Amino acid sequence: MLSDLLGSVSSTAAYRRFAAQKASRTMLYLAFLSFVFTAAGTVALRLRLGPVVDETFSWLEKEVPTLTFSKGAVTSAAPGPTRLAHPRAPEVAILIDTTRTTPVTITDLEDAKVLAFLSANALYMEKEKGSLTSYDLSKAAMERPVTVDAAFYREAAKALKTVVYPATILTLFLMFAAWTAFCALFYALLGLLFNSLAGGALGFGQLFQMAVHAQTASTLLRAVMAFLPFAIPAAGLVALLVTSGYLWLGVRAAARPDLAPVE
Repeated sequence: MLSDLLGSVSSTAAYRRFAAQKASRTMLYLAFLSFVFTAAGTVALRLRLGPVVDETFSWLEKEVPTLTFSKGAVTSAAPGPTRLAHPRAPEVAILIDTTRTTPVTITDLEDAKVLAFLSANALYMEKEKGSLTSYDLSKAAMERPVTVDAAFYREAAKALKTVVYPATILTLFLMFAAWTAFCALFYALLGLLFNSLAGGALGFGQLFQMAVHAQTASTLLRAVMAFLPFAIPAAGLVALLVTSGYLWLGVRAAARPDLAPVE
């Protein structure tokens, strides 16, 4: 698979081999390319979000008072209003006041400059500017009291790393593989035009296999972009042009053996 990857970006002659290979090998290469992108994306995600997630749970563990949910009501170890704001994003703030049982209004949230308000019997959140949604906790009465304390946040952090991260990786892999295969169908249609211009006799299946490999360079480019601290303008257009360029050179080489030696 590594030789296919190198050939996809460094040799137009390799596309003659890609057009003639078995469909199963192309699917295997698609999985390999998806794995490469997923690995890079996972590392980039961990580098970008890892510190933020760790800091967030550390902040929750230290700053949020112990809360107990029992019989449809909430009690706090720190009675009275407690305003909490994320250290990196002060605008992300919540007000906890488990002594309050009266309804909370959007004006209360705006005056306190918070996005959510937890009272003794309900959770209020600003759905959008000027709009409030509420969750009646009395309707979610639990059989046993539930305590949310520092230990809860430590366990939640562990669960995130052992469950959510792997699930995210699997989802990213499947979505990328499906998207790459879908794009290969589009590029194969474009390949029909290239094939006609080059005077070749390639079939749609062969063009599809070449289109999968033609996306290698743009995939590697996107993998590198995932580590950049800024977004590249028109990245989608760049990927389209790069892939189309590789596909044209590959189709030309496969359609005209005299223009590219066999590897």
